[in-house]
Amino acid sequence: MDKLLRKNWLVKIISFVTALMLYAIVNAGQNPSPSPSSVIINQTQQMIVTEKLDVRYNSNQYVVSGAPQSVSLRLSGSNDLILKARLLTGKSAFINLVNMRPGTYDVQVQTQGFPTGLKVTPVPGTVRVTVQKKTSKELPVAVDILDKSTVGAGFLVGDPVIDPKAVTVTGGESTINSIAFIKGVISVKGANATVDKMIALHAYDSTGSEVDVSIEPSAVHVQVPVTRVSKQLSIQAVTTGTPAAGYQVGSIDLSANTVNVIAHDGNALNTITGIPPLSVPVDGLTSDKTFSVNVPVPAGATQVSPGKVNVTVHIVKATSAGGGSSASSAAAGTSGQMGTRNFQAVPVTVTGLGSGRNATFTSANNVNVSVTGNSQDLNNLTANDIQASVDLTGLGTGQHQVTVNITVPNGLTAQASPGSVGVNIS
Repeated sequence: MDKLLRKNWLVKIISFVTALMLYAIVNAGQNPSPSPSSVIINQTQQMIVTEKLDVRYNSNQYVVSGAPQSVSLRLSGSNDLILKARLLTGKSAFINLVNMRPGTYDVQVQTQGFPTGLKVTPVPGTVRVTVQKKTSKELPVAVDILDKSTVGAGFLVGDPVIDPKAVTVTGGESTINSIAFIKGVISVKGANATVDKMIALHAYDSTGSEVDVSIEPSAVHVQVPVTRVSKQLSIQAVTTGTPAAGYQVGSIDLSANTVNVIAHDGNALNTITGIPPLSVPVDGLTSDKTFSVNVPVPAGATQVSPGKVNVTVHIVKATSAGGGSSASSAAAGTSGQMGTRNFQAVPVTVTGLGSGRNATFTSANNVNVSVTGNSQDLNNLTANDIQASVDLTGLGTGQHQVTVNITVPNGLTAQASPGSVGVNIS
């Protein structure tokens, strides 16, 4: 052993090995093992991402249905590659139908633009799609009107006016053939004037299910007329028969002096100018009596409201011997008995119009007049004794609603219906 140690080359080898071992021990204490994060960088990771599915086909000749809007992609690789893939803008998932003819196919989902070394797996790997021959067809448009019941009494909802009346639908041949109608909806809730809106259209099959097609135009202009078909008219009552001897009719009171008249449409409403007088019998009466009287529905009207009114006849002792003579149903009777007569379509004249100006009526140029007074005076009254006029003194250019003035012989009172008319001054 001593002889070996005396050899220089052996001592050098032992010294080198010893120094190498000491260096390794010292270096291990100063440099710990790699951190977990540095190890994970080199490990394979997985992540699921969602990507829009691009459908590639000849859109000039065909349409495709059944393809999902997006697919899931499972990314497998290092964190660096996954992060890079998520930041890339040129990546995509797609199905290629360019050479496909009409039919139903299970097509493989493909990807492109992802980093090299990253494994990309579509989930699901295939999708089922249907390719149809592209076709177009012109179809009429229908409109459903909602909330008609909320339109107030006295207003009428008319038929919708649609522009355009037809649209062009484009889609797969079998899909187009399944369309039963094209329809939109419009609400007239609470309307008291024409409703004017643009409404979206949808295609439906015979079961009422919506069909996915292209509609051009996709919205149409719709007007729904909502017109007033009611107006107020005055009512009067007349007596028939004769009270008991020594008595006469003193006055007549009504629970309502006007009623609301509703017609089928505006034209019918314009033809209605008055309500026939309500007739109450007074034969043999010696005291006041109240009658419940149906209000007659004039020709052209569908309804009057209220439909009944109370008419109270006040009986007083006669002041003359003639108090017991009979009265006709048109308010004729003896001197001292009160009654009412109605005159229709009395022309309205214009007074007070400034020099160089013209006046035209924007509504009817005549009114109905109800005259109340002594029955004998009413019997002698003619239409020529009644004058209806409007005073335009001081009114300027434009449209005005002017009160109608009625002139009748002394001792009589009169009321016009309507009480005012529209006048345009130019």
